[in-house]
Amino acid sequence: MTSEPMDQAVPPVAQDMPSPAELADFAAVNAALYQRHYEDFLSRRPDPDLGRSSRPLLLMPAWHWPAFLITVPWMFYRKMYSGGIILVALPVLLDHILPGSLFLGSGLLIALTAGICGKSWYVEHAVRRIAKARQAHSNDAARAAYLARAKGVSLSAGIFGALILIVTMTVIVMGLTPPNRF
Repeated sequence: MTSEPMDQAVPPVAQDMPSPAELADFAAVNAALYQRHYEDFLSRRPDPDLGRSSRPLLLMPAWHWPAFLITVPWMFYRKMYSGGIILVALPVLLDHILPGSLFLGSGLLIALTAGICGKSWYVEHAVRRIAKARQAHSNDAARAAYLARAKGVSLSAGIFGALILIVTMTVIVMGLTPPNRF
């Protein structure tokens, strides 16, 4: 009879899931924050051997100030470009459908959602990119090159995201201002 340690620091990981160390390497900046969130998710999984098709989303609510305060620039900074574009377009679309909705709280609702889900969004993004690298590149060097481009953060993309947000909000506000004011 073998005895297993009672206190495991790192929960077991299914084959298709990256290890917490791989996720921390992917995150680079503030890696410990995302690694803890990922480890917490793994520790709550009922079955670590779940197959790829049944892998649940990594949605586990946890407050994240950067995602709340600077949602779009944070998403671009973390290289989640499609999510950032969606969050720029969503208020514009809502304002088009319901004029004045920005002032009724749609922007705050989006920021609150990002604040609650931001860590999970980034961890899910990292897991997907690592899985994509594993699937697309059997060669270790090619996989490492792909991940070197995908991982980490981009300050220039964060600044670009902030500029996109400023321009978009300026256009919306100018569209709401009566023409006789200019």
